[in-house]
Amino acid sequence: MKKRLTVWKRVIIILLTMLIALVSFSTILYRDMLFRDYENFDLAGSDGAISILFVGNSQIFWGRVPKQLYTISRMYGIDVTYKDISSNGAHLSRSQDAAIAELQSGKYDFVVLQDNTRLLPGNIDDFFNVIRILCNEARANGTVPVLYNPVVANDNRQPDTNRIAIFYEAYKRAADENDAILVNAGAAWICAYQDISEISLFAWDGMHANNAGGFLTACVFAATLFDLRIEEIPKNSIYKGSNAIKLAQIAWDFVQSSEDR
Repeated sequence: MKKRLTVWKRVIIILLTMLIALVSFSTILYRDMLFRDYENFDLAGSDGAISILFVGNSQIFWGRVPKQLYTISRMYGIDVTYKDISSNGAHLSRSQDAAIAELQSGKYDFVVLQDNTRLLPGNIDDFFNVIRILCNEARANGTVPVLYNPVVANDNRQPDTNRIAIFYEAYKRAADENDAILVNAGAAWICAYQDISEISLFAWDGMHANNAGGFLTACVFAATLFDLRIEEIPKNSIYKGSNAIKLAQIAWDFVQSSEDR
């Protein structure tokens, strides 16, 4: 005859199961909090600095793209300040009101706009509409709009070349229609995986950037916005891997050869 667990043991098992489920749920729900740069969450508006507003989702703050752009740019004498109002999984339409409120403060030189990678191409009209609204608002307040085409992963933790090309066409059209700057980071990632066989730019989830991926993306931003070629890695750089200089060179070569310059 099988021995039954005592009541208190069953209670403990149930409580442990509930605790594990709660921790797992909280990690998924609030994972953006694990990767945000709260130390410098709002650096926008400093006198004499180039101030950037980031509006998007986790494709911006995984890999700490704003902070990495801030760090590498300052090493070369470009004083960058920023604010990131991105939120996990957000569509631009959900962030529209908050973005407009920030833009109306008049303290930003650039606004970076990035939509949810699940949005395109299913709701393409919504994408073009919110981009148009935010680009018009940006220009009305003296801010240059920047469209950020992020990387999209396939099932093998590699850049999905087909989907990145689809996204590029949408972002390119939106950039042309709204006279916005295009930062085509997704395509730069494809170059990196072609040039460095052992590279790993994705985080543990296989979808978002790790620090190396964030560094590459930040270098693409620096080359596109500031014509900045990174030839030395800052001592306080978040990413200092052996491939850092190579990634910076890939970003520079990609932007220089891009038809969108």
